[in-house]
Amino acid sequence: MTGTESFENPVSELHHALRATRRRTVVSLLTNSEEATIPVRSLAREIAAEEHSIPTAAASGEPYRNVYNALSQTHLPTLSSTGVIIYDPKRQKISAGPNLTVAYIIIEMTRPTVTLLFDQPEQRMGEQIMTD
Repeated sequence: MTGTESFENPVSELHHALRATRRRTVVSLLTNSEEATIPVRSLAREIAAEEHSIPTAAASGEPYRNVYNALSQTHLPTLSSTGVIIYDPKRQKISAGPNLTVAYIIIEMTRPTVTLLFDQPEQRMGEQIMTD
């Protein structure tokens, strides 16, 4: 294995882990939190509130349960396996893993590209619409 291959594999794994919007949101919430450990319940409420454009306190019921289950069963184990977070499934809490900062940097570095491609439809994929 060359030095490049050993570098590319973890970076590729991080990119793969960060494909899901909910995982990127977990990284952002944990990075910007003043708390060292965050309960999964709190993450689920924050994400459900964001997805449904409602106050965090109103995030409950089916939307909350769907997010909570997806986090517990899929998203948090994936982030944990790549070292982005430390996930304690028994206590249902997360904390920063050794790759959290790298994951956050990847998210922030790709944000301008995503914004350009999806938030400015008139300039998508290098296509320019001429205006009169």
